[in-house]
Amino acid sequence: MWLTMILIAIPLIALIAYTLYGHRRHLAISTGPKIDPASRPNTALLLIDLQDDFTSDSAKHTYPADAMTNGIMAINKLVETANANGSPVISIRQTFAGWYINVLVKLLNEGRGSPKSKGLDIDARIDGDIDHDIVKSRADAFHEPELSRVLDRHHVGKLIVVGLDGDFCVNATMKAALDRGYDVSFSDATTLAHNPQSWRKTKSRLIALGAKDGIEEKPGDAVSDRTTKQNEPA
Repeated sequence: MWLTMILIAIPLIALIAYTLYGHRRHLAISTGPKIDPASRPNTALLLIDLQDDFTSDSAKHTYPADAMTNGIMAINKLVETANANGSPVISIRQTFAGWYINVLVKLLNEGRGSPKSKGLDIDARIDGDIDHDIVKSRADAFHEPELSRVLDRHHVGKLIVVGLDGDFCVNATMKAALDRGYDVSFSDATTLAHNPQSWRKTKSRLIALGAKDGIEEKPGDAVSDRTTKQNEPA
């Protein structure tokens, strides 16, 4: 009897431990070299996880329809401004990696964000030009080296971070950016969170770390690739 219970308990405990480890690993903040803000005057707009899987109103776990509509409208204004200024707009999309996390995603979240999902594309309601599209497998987008390479190439020292979810991928990406020395801005109008009360606490912690609550549109604060290339010697 006791042996049977032990044999059942051991794999169960191991499964729980592995699940907790995977969750913490997914949310872990990456580390990287500090940037030199003086040599990086430009601004980039990061769109976090604004893909059909997470913005759809027909999924199991959805955001309030009015909040999603208003959020996308506010984000589109920033995309329009960024396009007009020549600031890079970078879409960051989630695709989970690993068989176990994808099993959990299938069981708990209808497979949203899994490699086989049909909802991995950015929401069609997002207007304007997307300059770069980066796929991440963890919450913090800086775990993908391509993000740092793109920001380096565009001499970006300021980030405007929008999207979802405020408590998870937005939070993790902003923390990683702040740790690297980026000037980071966000706003309630362009951040979606399933748990508004939790988001208020997360927001307070981000502000304490140096994030700016509020996004100021500053025409001309970024130099487009087009302009840069025109000024380069032949």
